[in-house]
Amino acid sequence: MALEALADEIAPLVERYYQDDHAVDSDLSLKGQRWYRGCRELLAQHRLSGLSEFEECYRSASDDDYYNLEPVLSAKNRGQIGMGLSEFWEGFRKARSIIRASIDELISRELPIVTQLSFAVAKYEFDNARNLIAANRSNDVMIRAAGVVARVALERHLGTVAESRALTVTKNPPTKKHSDASDLLNTLVKEAVITQVQRSHLDSLFAVANNCAHPKEVVLVDDVERLIKDGSTFAASVL
Repeated sequence: MALEALADEIAPLVERYYQDDHAVDSDLSLKGQRWYRGCRELLAQHRLSGLSEFEECYRSASDDDYYNLEPVLSAKNRGQIGMGLSEFWEGFRKARSIIRASIDELISRELPIVTQLSFAVAKYEFDNARNLIAANRSNDVMIRAAGVVARVALERHLGTVAESRALTVTKNPPTKKHSDASDLLNTLVKEAVITQVQRSHLDSLFAVANNCAHPKEVVLVDDVERLIKDGSTFAASVL
């Protein structure tokens, strides 16, 4: 992150500033203002919760200058600053922590957006599967195709939910080439994204979907309709 790199560059300049090395004043003032204004713009533009607290660190409204970073980062006359170096570091650390935390806040905001987009795609596929059934209720091949489409929509959405939460899907057994729906569901239960009861319901839906992909297995249109209906409802509830 560029602002963090800039803060790292500021640190040694502040050390020299407190040693009355006036050669750093210009560089400290420039970088100090770039860092402050960049951080403030990040917080303000995205309406992040740490803005007021960050401002308090930079320019405290109280008489206590404990967290007042502005005089130092503006390289004002050293003789006019009563705050010691240790006090500056305390305030600077707090301000930097607010900025770091703001990144996590931004990421947490992206989570529902990603999963909502995923559901929009899944809903389109569930609708296609529903239309296939409606137009081909007596055609076994098309009924099976509708079930496969619904399975892909459901499994992909659940995969996106896991990915957006940075969850690692563990293969069981580990020797498997790729993880499957069962591994995905195990992970979602383990991470408390879904309950064990929900997992059992999903197992029954995936069982229908698996039968659709195997011509030797009997497939009932009512089961495929349940797969589409319940799969779509479940996807809408897990974002």
